Amino acid sequence: METRRAVDPLQPKTWQLDQIENGNQGYLYHCMLCDEALVLSKDQINPRKIKLVFDGTCPSCGFELDMVLSCRASLLPAGRRLLTSLKCRDPELLRKRDDQIEYQPRRGSTLARDLQPGITTGIESLDKALILKKGQFVFLEGEPSHALSLLLCVRATHPQGLDSDVVFIDAGNLFDTYTISQHIVNLGLESGRVQQRIHLSRAFTHHQVHSLIVEKLIAALDEYGARFAVVSDITALFCDPDVREKKEALDIFRQSVQFLGKTAEQRNMLIIATNQKARNKTMTDALMHTAHVSARLKDKGAYTQLIIARHPFTPQKDDEVVTLDKTLLGYQ
Repeated sequence: METRRAVDPLQPKTWQLDQIENGNQGYLYHCMLCDEALVLSKDQINPRKIKLVFDGTCPSCGFELDMVLSCRASLLPAGRRLLTSLKCRDPELLRKRDDQIEYQPRRGSTLARDLQPGITTGIESLDKALILKKGQFVFLEGEPSHALSLLLCVRATHPQGLDSDVVFIDAGNLFDTYTISQHIVNLGLESGRVQQRIHLSRAFTHHQVHSLIVEKLIAALDEYGARFAVVSDITALFCDPDVREKKEALDIFRQSVQFLGKTAEQRNMLIIATNQKARNKTMTDALMHTAHVSARLKDKGAYTQLIIARHPFTPQKDDEVVTLDKTLLGYQ
């Protein structure tokens, strides 16, 4: 067996490897989000090994490899059999047989798999498609996503819902007390009690959004005993024209999204991030690949269309499209 010295270091980015002109056919395992090159091998490797030697996350962007690991054909330098990132903690483990390795459960594997939602909107077709549960990080895109998040805020406080306080991080300056009041009246709830259970924090810069998520969310969840949280229009301030350091903004955005995904699972709570519109493809991809549930909502005038792009309980080859019988505003 080769020693560690015989395992060669790998250039950090996939585009650097594309400059190799002569070599043998190999397999490149990389992060599809940030183009970090992880392993280049003559033979195919079980992806579970790749995840294991990188502790389940991309060493560059920090996203879960369950979501972002990809493999493609690539040229391997002549005479080489295995190259790995310098951040690989145990390259020799990649050579072991599968039956010699003890794998850890993958991210999301502990989520309850029954198809009964833990919280409902009262819209049967939507509830059946989204199947919202504690332990999930949910990404909703499109203008109707905010209306849906406000409805869920009120229903989360309901004894037949999560019976929980709510932490609402308003990154889009969208929180609407009138709509909240309308939902309270329609559900026959006590206005004062519900409003006291919804705890609002507003952000006015992308750094404040990051701080409210990464530095202050956990303390707020503990203080209020909340098992439901919303971040409204999460990309808006990160994409503000006044943001000069674009790379820094993208880096802390990725950290914020990863934090939300881990917090939802580790705390067995439901976290929803909305996005009024797609502003930055890399940010949208980060949300899509990190969230347990990803969906788009489109207002068609007389009705709302729900497009399920990703769901852990209902694997699908194509997006699932559900048409609601009227717009979400009609359910207020």
